[in-house]
Amino acid sequence: MRILRSLLVAIVLGVLGVPVAGAADFQGKTITIFIGYGTGGSYYFYGQLLAHHFGRHLPGQPNLIVESSLGAGGVKMLNDAAVRMRTDGTNLFIPPDTTVVIQLLQPQGLAYDAAKFRYIGTLDQENTFWVLRRGPDASIEGMRRRDTFMGSSGKGSTGYMIPALAGPLLGLKIKPIAGYTSSQDMILSMEKGETDGTLQAWQVWKQSRPDWFKPDGFGVPVLQIGAVADPDAPPTPLLRDVVSADKKPLASLFDTIGILGRSLAAPPGTAADMVALLRKAFEDMLRDPEFIAEAKQTKLRILPRSGEDLQAAIEEALVTPSADVVRRGQELTQ
Repeated sequence: MRILRSLLVAIVLGVLGVPVAGAADFQGKTITIFIGYGTGGSYYFYGQLLAHHFGRHLPGQPNLIVESSLGAGGVKMLNDAAVRMRTDGTNLFIPPDTTVVIQLLQPQGLAYDAAKFRYIGTLDQENTFWVLRRGPDASIEGMRRRDTFMGSSGKGSTGYMIPALAGPLLGLKIKPIAGYTSSQDMILSMEKGETDGTLQAWQVWKQSRPDWFKPDGFGVPVLQIGAVADPDAPPTPLLRDVVSADKKPLASLFDTIGILGRSLAAPPGTAADMVALLRKAFEDMLRDPEFIAEAKQTKLRILPRSGEDLQAAIEEALVTPSADVVRRGQELTQ
């Protein structure tokens, strides 16, 4: 009888919104959302969007901040997530869209396993677009004729790995230029003539340089990378569709880039009930009118995916490619 009475009290308190002993409560706490890039790009902007609205849907309505953890195209942050971040819900991160690709193709020095991260949800599923400065060689054929200098943040980034793989698959003459800290720096390098092109999510291009893609504009999208075409972008061939049939499995290694897009995740070891709480708060935030209004105002597209679906997709992507495909991909992207 005593047990039943205690259970009824707990249920009533929960319905009334009164915190129950042992329930997660972030009151007075600060949640840090880590990003692996600088403060001038889409990871930061989506992080700020989360910081402004996610906390309202968590018990205790905590403060949220965004912190940049630079290094190796996001790999430093991923390694930190695996071994250093707190698992009590106060350390979250926006995984690079190359998280799975890096694990498959550049596993040396990695402390993380992407399947062990706890995915909270995706804000936007974003294909990556290969864009060149307009000119006579701004095409696949043009990149076969002459050297094309491509800007990136480092070997763990899409800007490096995709050209490194696509170059041999399509016979392109690619020269990588690494060391840029944000998408805006890479785009600016094109304007300065330091590089011929770079790869960014379509939403980055659309938000930062919309005039580039008007008729005779500065930028020419030559390829997009993802499983399916981006619904909002101009017609642009998918990498997986322009390679020969025997090379499609290699090109498909990058399909998770679009699936991950701009997502939110928690470190390995985060308790299942905490993950469930975070996922529910994320879903509630997506329906929040204030969140929707700011996303529209800042031109940040919302094309969501649930944490459960994202978790399953990441786990499947890590076991689908054959050992031979992974080995060949590693050879091309080192």
